[in-house]
Parts: sequence; C-alpha cells; structure tokens
Amino acid sequence: LFSKMGKVCAIFGGSRGIGKAVAELLAQKGCRLAIIARNLEVAQTTARNLGAGHLALSCDVSNEQEVQNTFAEMQKNLGPINYLVNAAGINRDGLLLRAKTEDMIAQIHTNLLGTMLTCKAAVKIMIQQQGGAIVNIGKLL
Repeated sequence: LFSKMGKVCAIFGGSRGIGKAVAELLAQKGCRLAIIARNLEVAQTTARNLGAGHLALSCDVSNEQEVQNTFAEMQKNLGPINYLVNAAGINRDGLLLRAKTEDMIAQIHTNLLGTMLTCKAAVKIMIQQQGGAIVNIGKLL
C-alpha cells in the first residue's frame, strides 16, 4: 500500500480520530487524498493541513446518491481511486439500555450501510482498473 507514490486514496471519516491519523500517514507516504466527512469545514481544515493536492468533500455515507456523487467528484478532481479507507462511524450512546431505537437505526445506517455503499462504489472503479485496496475500520454497532 505504501510503495506507490501519487496514488489516490479516499478516506471517509478522514477529518478526525483514526481516519485523520491514517490520512496523515498516507499524505506523508505521497498519496493524494480525498478527505470526506459530514462536516465540510472540518474536512477542509484537515485537507489543508496535510499540504497541497488534497481534496475535501462532505458526504452522508448512509445516502447512496451522496456516495455516488462523492466518488464522481473525487474522480473528476483526483482521478480514479486506488485505495478506500472507511473510518466514518457514529456512536450516539455507549449503553444499550439507554439507546433509543432511532439512534440504533442511525448507527446501522452510518456504520454498516455506509461502509457497504462506499465499498460498492469503490469496487466498481477498482474492477475497471484491475486493482485497488479497501480498509474498513469498524465501529461498535
């Protein structure tokens, strides 16, 4: 993964936490990054701090159309995606006994469905290129 300079990597949840740490490492290794988060301003700050040549986008990973639009925008600005890192996730309340059903559904939509939707979009591109890599960083459901 680290041996190829100039490769394009999409990092969903790349504006903070584990995703941001991955973004920092991949930027040091010479990858061109798309930092994707729900909050565009935070994604822009992260991308700017990584140096020139990186892209910041906003996306709700639980919305298939937004995911497709995000991949189209990445390809337009950076070229085909070589690597996908899924680090986006939410956790409304760590204690199941207090969790509201709507919060559990939101977690499933973001943490599970969102990962599946981004993988689906990335795999379409990677099949055409005959290669790529995907790393999914799990969050507790």
